[in-house]
Amino acid sequence: MAPGNFTWVTEFILTGVSDRADLQIPLFLVFLVIYGLTVAGNLGIITLTSVDSQLQTPMYFFLRHLAIINLGDSTVIAPKMLINCLVKKKTTSYYECATQLGGFLVFIVAEVSMLAVMAYDRYVAICNPLLYMVVSGSRLSSAAPDDEFPNSFMAPGNFTWVTEFILTGVSDRADLQIPLFLVFLVIYGLTVAGNLGIITLTSVDSQLQTPMYFFLRHLAIINLGDSTVIAPKMLINCLVKKKTTSYYECATQLGGFLVFIVAEVSMLAVMAYDRYVAICNPLLYMVVISRRVCLLLVSLTYLYSFSTAIVTSSSVFSMSYCSSNVINHFYCDTVPLLALSCSDTYFPETVIFISAATNLACSMIIVLVSYFNIVLSILRIRSSEGRKKAFSTCASHMMAVTVFYGTLLFMYLQPRTSHSLDTDKMASVFYTLVIPMLNPMIYSLRNKDVKAALKRFLTNSCCSSNSM
Repeated sequence: MAPGNFTWVTEFILTGVSDRADLQIPLFLVFLVIYGLTVAGNLGIITLTSVDSQLQTPMYFFLRHLAIINLGDSTVIAPKMLINCLVKKKTTSYYECATQLGGFLVFIVAEVSMLAVMAYDRYVAICNPLLYMVVSGSRLSSAAPDDEFPNSFMAPGNFTWVTEFILTGVSDRADLQIPLFLVFLVIYGLTVAGNLGIITLTSVDSQLQTPMYFFLRHLAIINLGDSTVIAPKMLINCLVKKKTTSYYECATQLGGFLVFIVAEVSMLAVMAYDRYVAICNPLLYMVVISRRVCLLLVSLTYLYSFSTAIVTSSSVFSMSYCSSNVINHFYCDTVPLLALSCSDTYFPETVIFISAATNLACSMIIVLVSYFNIVLSILRIRSSEGRKKAFSTCASHMMAVTVFYGTLLFMYLQPRTSHSLDTDKMASVFYTLVIPMLNPMIYSLRNKDVKAALKRFLTNSCCSSNSM
């Protein structure tokens, strides 16, 4: 109760396109088809304008970014809208509503601006064709094929600044590119399907509206984001000979990767604390882990990961990159990027070391202390049935934590003599692509509540379709 005898709103109810119950399934199907076509069409434009050598002009550069904006705009609105067509309680939390509004404004303002930029591009192309590539082409698109330095421009001091990078990929063997493409396409498809399934079930099922599944939903969002930052570009590079990424695309990818990887480290610690309170203080669980605390923990996780990503990626790209532009990796990562710098890398290396050490140490301490107390509490339970039930509530999270931290520790605790970037690549494949695929399987196959929710969801969907 707030001063003045009224209450603050903590969630909103969305009425949807229509409040008629008999229209919800038809509307769901219509909007699902529209969203599917939107995703397929815009991803097609993005892929074609990235891989086709005939489309490397300013016009198609702007078109690619318009497609990215359209895809983002639709993705901010459509998933929540589709979920609300299937549920009776069409609520959205205060912070989710603010996030959706912010995302919508970002993309709608970007679309208005991009359309103006594209109009200016067409004006220059038609009214000043001889000056077109001078006005629009020097820094906005890739260098012309007949340039002496196609990936750089001449800087003072008789050396060249890098304007784009070449990613070597997982392997540089030409005969492995199609098999790798197929393998990673299957992995990414399973990742998207699994994590969207977790997000949908924990949003629509009334039995999964607890803090544990609230955090699981956000872990699925993070896993989906982490994989999506890496996989599409990786898949495209398996099909093209020129595996290039522009300077700004590389910086954006690094920033996105850091946001999601730091968020995952933090979220696993939050989930460990949640399990600790649930098992060690069950009577106080809903008081300690209240809805407001859940929202606060998730908001702080995203805020901290975003801040860390900004600081780290800014320090990496504040360095000068000249002449050499071949990144020995399948995405833009800090270590292979700094290996190319022609500046003193002491400062960014220090920032990365402090950030990584702090994130890993704090997260692991929270996880270890939480599970140490959980194990002690489980051992104090006298009945074997009680111990089994208590252990089952945290078994999935323990497995996910073991896989994730095991990979990171393997990567960072190797002796320098045996350490190589090829080993880093394999470890990176695991925690950027494989772990996001495995997590939904771990949390669904070993979780009776999730399996029961899936059965209810499928049963309700079948009944709704039959009643039509």
